[in-house]
Amino acid sequence: MISTSAPSRDRLKARGAFYTPAELTRFLARWAIRSADDRVLEPSCGDGAFLGTIGERFAEFGVGGLADRLVGIERDPGEADKARTLAAGARILTSDFFDIDPSSMPPIDAVIGNPPYIRYHGFFGEDRRKGLARARGQGVELTHLASSWAHFVVHSTGFLGPEGRLALVLPAELLHTDYGQPVRDLLLRRFGSLLVVAFDRAVFADAQVDAVLLLASNDDHLGLRVIRIADERSLVTVDVGAHAARASVSPPARWSGSVDFEAGAVYAEVLDSGVAVSLGSIASVDIGFVSGANDFFVLSREEAARRRLPAAILTPTMRRPGDVPGLVAGNEQAHLLLDLAAKPKSRNKHLLAYLAEGEATGISERYKCRVRKPWYAVPLPRSKPQAFLPYMNHHGPRLIVNDANASSSNLLHGVTLRPCAPPVRALAVVMCSSLTLLSAEIEGRAYGGGVLKLETKEAERLLVPEISEELAERLLKAFDRVNALRAAGDLEGAAFMVDNLLGLDHARLWAAYLVFRTRRLNRRRAA
Repeated sequence: MISTSAPSRDRLKARGAFYTPAELTRFLARWAIRSADDRVLEPSCGDGAFLGTIGERFAEFGVGGLADRLVGIERDPGEADKARTLAAGARILTSDFFDIDPSSMPPIDAVIGNPPYIRYHGFFGEDRRKGLARARGQGVELTHLASSWAHFVVHSTGFLGPEGRLALVLPAELLHTDYGQPVRDLLLRRFGSLLVVAFDRAVFADAQVDAVLLLASNDDHLGLRVIRIADERSLVTVDVGAHAARASVSPPARWSGSVDFEAGAVYAEVLDSGVAVSLGSIASVDIGFVSGANDFFVLSREEAARRRLPAAILTPTMRRPGDVPGLVAGNEQAHLLLDLAAKPKSRNKHLLAYLAEGEATGISERYKCRVRKPWYAVPLPRSKPQAFLPYMNHHGPRLIVNDANASSSNLLHGVTLRPCAPPVRALAVVMCSSLTLLSAEIEGRAYGGGVLKLETKEAERLLVPEISEELAERLLKAFDRVNALRAAGDLEGAAFMVDNLLGLDHARLWAAYLVFRTRRLNRRRAA
């Protein structure tokens, strides 16, 4: 579940139990429940937010009670008791959803709800084992990186009859994550009609995750369609029937480009045209070092000198993207990393005093530190990358040339070029194009605050215009001008110059990029 309720947020967050605004529950209940005879399942009913609107929907059909019509499942006994009070007559099971076998109840007409949202590192042990087993029972192999919602969606399909419907609040990770691919494949196989409602602004004030509504049925065989609206208040004006009559979207492996039909079509044309290649075909992208305590292990040159730490155990490193305004990381931007891995222990008194300070202040007991032997030996990649790519962005990615021969923290991915790659400076220029900026919006993922994140595999999927030898020379000549524009924050000016060099349709690509970027940034909303 991905909204929040005030009293005990930390406890609820740990079990993914965040509750849903009434506008969403009413919309889903009205769409999913079609007659007085429908049988409904709410697989994670919490304190009953959905149950109340389900009861209201049945009342519209003249049904006075919920007996034999509604089954709710809730593993927390206290929340289950609240649900029984709210939905009198409903069958409320105090159980883990994954302990319920679909064969234990008659086929369900509609599964309605907001499944728990627990990221993979919190969804582990017996819970994950049961979730994976239930997914496997539906012929779906989920990875261990899948968050809890994915297991709920797959298991829910097993309860439905042939004409059954899913009406769920899900994280937008449904649209774009690699681990969500088996779920997307199942939905396309199982349902002829998939309607996704996407919001331009955040509908959950506190949850740091974007949400969409999934309406899956066999009402027609038009495939995937996306309804894009401002926020939850706009649901009252949504005519699902009108949207159902629209032409379907031919879904790529990831559905994020489908959020805006026209802008997504621009990206699809680029994919089909063959004018671009993936960054991963010409470079590898790898995570930077994880020290566990950058405030201790990464020092300014002034601090290292003040501490009189020996130069032999210090290596240049890039700390964060904000330290580099443009496309080049030089020595003046580099900090120094305490580099003691695979080196004999130094008896330098200044170093020993610094390490003793780290132990006295609890640095050695931080998680990443205490699991290392010794705690102060930060593992580094074998070689320095030729460039960096920021892990998080607000406006778009940039390739930063590593002129400092530095390593980087995990806020900057390391980019190592393959033998087939163009010169690194030419690649840095071409990645300022509107095409690559648009690609990042679709291949990356948006989180709270509107930030765009690119995991390493997502970064390797970024589209980069192909670069001939002749074009590489022109790009290299333009490097200083493009670098100056990016350093000054003139993203569009840099994109305009590069697009013209490449012969790209700047106006069309930039407009498509702005559609996705504006939507991402607009989803920032105060609690």
